[in-house]
Formats: sequence, C-alpha cells, structure tokens
Amino acid sequence: MSVLQDQVLQKVKGLSEDNLQFLLEMIDRFMQPEVKENKNMVITKRIGIARGQNLYDDDYDFDEMNPEIAKMFGVVE
Repeated sequence: MSVLQDQVLQKVKGLSEDNLQFLLEMIDRFMQPEVKENKNMVITKRIGIARGQNLYDDDYDFDEMNPEIAKMFGVVE
C-alpha cells in the first residue's frame, strides 16, 4: 500500500458512520473509475431525481428539430 493510501486510511479511521456514509456517496457521485476497455463508450451518470430513469425513447432523434431551432434563433434564413 502506498504512503498516500495509508494517509487516506488514517483520515477515514476516526470518522462517524454518518460521515463515512456521506464520504462514500461523494466518492460514488464524483469519482468515476477509469474505463480502459472501450474508449468510445460514453458513460452518463444521472444524479438526483433522474437517477435510474430513462428520460427519452431509444429511437428519439435529437437532431430532428435542429433546422427549426436554428431558424428560430436566426442562424439560418
């Protein structure tokens, strides 16, 4: 074990159960593991009320309305 890992373990040893639970949630939320198997894989992590929900149909085309949106904002005449 590295010196840095030992230092982290010493800091964590004295924490209460509530603080340990909070720390674990923060690690899960903000520290994503490195993905080395597939560089093209997109990882999305939803938090809050969107966690675990499928918010759109799989066959929904996000780009379908781009020309109309561009026209609304004056990008395309």
